[in-house]
Amino acid sequence: MKNVLIVGGTGFIGRHLVNILKNDWQITVLTRKPGKYEELFDSSVKIAKLDFQYQDVLVPLFEQTHAVVNLAGENVSGRWSKAKKEAIRNSRLDTDNVIVKTLNACKRRPEVVLQGSGMGVYGFVPSDDPVTEDTPLGTNGFLTEVGRAHEKVFEPLKSLTRVVFLRTGLVLHGKEGALPKMAASFKIFLGGPMGDGKHWNSWIHILDEVRAIKFLMEHEAAEGAYNLTAPNPVRNSEFSAALGKAMNRPAKFRTPATFLHLMMKDMADELLLGGLKIIPKRLLEAGFRFQFEDIDEAFQNIYH
Repeated sequence: MKNVLIVGGTGFIGRHLVNILKNDWQITVLTRKPGKYEELFDSSVKIAKLDFQYQDVLVPLFEQTHAVVNLAGENVSGRWSKAKKEAIRNSRLDTDNVIVKTLNACKRRPEVVLQGSGMGVYGFVPSDDPVTEDTPLGTNGFLTEVGRAHEKVFEPLKSLTRVVFLRTGLVLHGKEGALPKMAASFKIFLGGPMGDGKHWNSWIHILDEVRAIKFLMEHEAAEGAYNLTAPNPVRNSEFSAALGKAMNRPAKFRTPATFLHLMMKDMADELLLGGLKIIPKRLLEAGFRFQFEDIDEAFQNIYH
């Protein structure tokens, strides 16, 4: 089996990626705290220390691997204090720089590097126009700034190996990620749209997310940016109605935008109220087929 290094393999998406890869790939998870996660995976998965100070230890690991997947980064949910923003930015760029420096020091480099990114790179100017990988990147927003910097660090590697940018949308899982927080108000019969509900939710089921990463890793013609979102984004009002239906709860209680601004400030503008209509154009053209194309199908699988 070929080797794959997963940086950020202990996170939400990373753990599900490990599970879908472990029958076909020899996996090594790189983490700064290996002792903390020894019992997270079975014995087939190796755990190694990602040490920013000892690049010489990392070079042999990278030279022996076929693929590197970088999913590391502080969770973007929660109120964005100054310290939170620094953690979001630094957790990504510090890890990025270590990976790039290590790869530049390798005599034999991996065949492919997949860099986890996000749909924030397209900005947060409200629009109903479809957003594909051909759409110019945005210029406004904290996540736009971080996302563009996150990808830019890896640009020089394009001349050395195959590089894929994973621009992931809202990943849906019943017990992990953002959905359980969104569903909490529905459980107590107080769920509904955010703001006017007209903004877009570009979502993807967790199973399709990790299937898409595996597909792009193994598809030798794949390089550059790919939107990892389902082909049918929906407005937040539709998303809320579908969620309520799946949970057998009403979706009538709208959360005012002013309240969201008060509680979450600019995080509300970008994550809760600033969604775009993102389409996975290149992923579909490459031949990937989604298991969950429609939001009702996704919620049916998650809740039933």
